[in-house]
Amino acid sequence: MSSSHGLKTSSYRGFTVDTSLNLQVTRAPRCRGKCNPCHDLLEVTEAPLGPARGECEPSDPVQFVLVPLVYCLVLCVGLPGNLVALLAFLQSGQVRKAIRIYLINLTLADILFNLTLPLWIPYYLAGGHWALSDATCRLAGAAYYTATYSAITFMTLISFDRYCTVRVARLDLALNRRHGAMAACVLVWLLCLGCAIPSLAAPQTWPSSRGTKCFEQTAWHRNYAYAMVGFFAASFLVVLGAYTSIMRSLSATASPGSHRRLARAMVLGMLLVFVICVAPYHLTLAPWVAGRMQSPDCSPPSTLDVLHTLSVALLSLNSCIDPLIYCFSIKRFRADLWRTACKVVRCLPLPPSPAGRVEQDSDLPCLTSDTPG
Repeated sequence: MSSSHGLKTSSYRGFTVDTSLNLQVTRAPRCRGKCNPCHDLLEVTEAPLGPARGECEPSDPVQFVLVPLVYCLVLCVGLPGNLVALLAFLQSGQVRKAIRIYLINLTLADILFNLTLPLWIPYYLAGGHWALSDATCRLAGAAYYTATYSAITFMTLISFDRYCTVRVARLDLALNRRHGAMAACVLVWLLCLGCAIPSLAAPQTWPSSRGTKCFEQTAWHRNYAYAMVGFFAASFLVVLGAYTSIMRSLSATASPGSHRRLARAMVLGMLLVFVICVAPYHLTLAPWVAGRMQSPDCSPPSTLDVLHTLSVALLSLNSCIDPLIYCFSIKRFRADLWRTACKVVRCLPLPPSPAGRVEQDSDLPCLTSDTPG
């Protein structure tokens, strides 16, 4: 039966029990000896409540196994690779060029992304439970998105710079000069940090049925999902247009020089990163957020949930692929890497030889500045 207030109730021997409160009604044992004359007492206890509405997240084993595994791989490969690439760029002596400034900032964005992974790996391994403070959650989430979208912006600027240098009628824009590139990079960092301010100002942790969640408030994602997708679409069109224009320029030239071929290789690498790593995340982001808002509580992982999890893992691979692009699209990058490695080796203490002498490293075959890349 139901009460006048809309509550679910049931009757038992004259007693009315509100079943909407998840109460458990059992018969108490009969009294022995001196006791209340009433032998049919009811024992009303509160049963364990099920997950409250909005607090039960669908369990996704793919998310809690695949994502931390990929993050560990990215951390072990991407962080050393980007640190070495940064040292090579700084040691090259060509930081005055706009393209080097963009590449350095892209490497810094990848390093920032890698540094957030030690915070997210335990979170996913614990089944989506954030054991740290809310302030740490805010910083981790803000740094994650700042690094991701600043990297997308720098890849777009790199592609546009290569397009301007390969054109037959070369464009001499402020973005292609040193001071213009530096100003553009500072502006990119400021804009990305500005977009992260709302997430830094508001609490980002909330309790759920399986612990404390971090940066998983669907309502917050809904407000930003369409903006993220629109920004990605605009950036992807710029990179695609740059690669198409470079291909046309190369096809119109009888014997394109190595500079143009390397520019094509770099933009092609950026385009592949967009298609393989960045596009899947943004193609599933808006539908996934909409589905999370409408899905019933405790529903099993849907196909869209699995696809979104896979796209999150692919997105992190971006920071591992970038150093490989540098190796095959920058003329002197491999030579700069070798010189940087030689300098590091010279600074390391060598073990003593069997005769008790310390071997000298003067015979290391390090490349000189005039070695071709």
